[in-house]
Amino acid sequence: MYLMFLAGLEIDLIDFIENKKKSIFIGIASFLIPLAGGFFVGHYILGYDIMPAWLLGAMLSSHTLISYPLLGRLGIVNKSIVTIVVGATIIADVLALVSMELITNFASSGFDIENILLLSMHFAVFFFIVLLVIPRLSRVFLNMYEGELGVQYIFVLVMLFIAAASAHLLEIEPILGAFFTGLVLNRQIMNTSPLYKRTEFIGNNLFIPFFLISIGMLANFNLYINKPAELISLAILIATAFLTKYLAAFISKLIFRTSKAEMNLLFGLSTSRAASAIAIILIGLNMGMVSESLLNNTVILILVTSISSSYITQSAGRKVLIAGNDTTSGKKKAVQKILVPVANPANMENLLDFASIIKNDDGLPIYPLSVFTHKNQVRDKIDENQKQILKVIDSMQSDVPFETNTRIDSNVTNGIVRAADEIVATTIIMGWNNKYTPLHILFGNVLKNLLEKTQRMLVVLKTPSSFREIKRITLFCSENAQFELGFSLWLDTVINFARNLQLKINIDCTSQMTFDAIQAHLQKENTLRYIETLVSKSKKSAKAKDSLKNSPSELLIFVASRRKTVSYSRQFEHSMNNTINRFKRNNVIIIYPEQ
Repeated sequence: MYLMFLAGLEIDLIDFIENKKKSIFIGIASFLIPLAGGFFVGHYILGYDIMPAWLLGAMLSSHTLISYPLLGRLGIVNKSIVTIVVGATIIADVLALVSMELITNFASSGFDIENILLLSMHFAVFFFIVLLVIPRLSRVFLNMYEGELGVQYIFVLVMLFIAAASAHLLEIEPILGAFFTGLVLNRQIMNTSPLYKRTEFIGNNLFIPFFLISIGMLANFNLYINKPAELISLAILIATAFLTKYLAAFISKLIFRTSKAEMNLLFGLSTSRAASAIAIILIGLNMGMVSESLLNNTVILILVTSISSSYITQSAGRKVLIAGNDTTSGKKKAVQKILVPVANPANMENLLDFASIIKNDDGLPIYPLSVFTHKNQVRDKIDENQKQILKVIDSMQSDVPFETNTRIDSNVTNGIVRAADEIVATTIIMGWNNKYTPLHILFGNVLKNLLEKTQRMLVVLKTPSSFREIKRITLFCSENAQFELGFSLWLDTVINFARNLQLKINIDCTSQMTFDAIQAHLQKENTLRYIETLVSKSKKSAKAKDSLKNSPSELLIFVASRRKTVSYSRQFEHSMNNTINRFKRNNVIIIYPEQ
């Protein structure tokens, strides 16, 4: 159950939604061809009865993305073929698990219309609990106990057990409840969050190793010594497993006209079996539908396909990379260094939280900064402020490293600028002290002086609520923003923020040239899937603002600019201030690009 829960938790739902048509086709092909092939081989060649043969087909139709981490090392995780396979995995595994449920149910109750209707009602109740009740409970609870990882982790386990127990009471396999629990909590538990990493750590280092050890202990290898004929059955099973998945990849190549390397990559990713396969056969064994020899063969099949999948994926991935179609690989980007000046304890956690969300996983720290002017008793203030920062960092329980920094300078602006120069910061993040104070009154000379004295990207936040409460992101872009030096930096930062929150962005810009530049950059980086809408006409822009709600669940991002720069517009600045004053309850981010 834990393994299936993690499988659902790791899937990028935005990738699946964006490529849903191709993913659905490949997922169905990757399910139906092994299902039919497994049934044919099981029933007509190996001599199984009809139900065990269908169960064998269901086992072969599933797959697990064991070799997926190899793609990260190659730098091709953003390739469209990879996101399509991830989506296809959802389709294939869900269909395999549902077919397993139908097969086991029919094996015990027969093909009765009444049983089919009853099973349909059970699934309706199950999906009501998993898709409607659990997400709402989780959203409220995880926000209420944000930062308390122990309590949050126990709650996640409770939700997992509730879904599994509900499935069991409704005569549905608990692993299906575990898988869907991972899917519905996908949005609440970000892949970069401490809760996700601890959930994954405990599963990978406690539950799953014990599970796999127990599976290995179930295998009886003396069977092949006593009955050498079983080796023939094993060879037929392995050949069927490879051939059916390859056929599904080949058909997908013909229809979508992918390259041979991409076809092999699809085959390599989808050929390995693990979680679903062993779960399906174990359930069949417990029901007396399959023999111990098939369990042994399944364990060997998992071993062979997992090893082969790694070699095939790595070889095909290198060819995809060398082919030059991957625009994200080979591009050397600046080292990300984030400076966060902190002074107000009320918004300190939100500032550091935002920095950790946009931070790349490169092992470099985030730099919280405290600046003090020449005054009496400054040492006591430094110690007190340092304790507050460390307390906030500790409460976040984040895996991102932090390196605190304190400066004594003639004024705050000089302290921030000099600290940014020393660490060669790429981004400076500042915060609102009062959510209802207008921007120009709030910052005054501090913001003005920073914009004049540093050319680095400056991000200003107003956060009346946690970022986890955000359900919609709208970005307003000034004209000629594409001509600024930091165009790609702020756009990649915003996309990284949306990716980690599992949200899409509504981008609103008044210039057609800016519109084209944004679209071209997103296509080049293969991140266009994180955009919900992209409009460029002023009339549509007005309608977009009218559709906004005065709610903390909506985030407004403004890409502004320094005065006397190519993208500065007095009209845009006036519109930005009016929108911020109008939507006082909204979370707001203002980005001043690098010059």
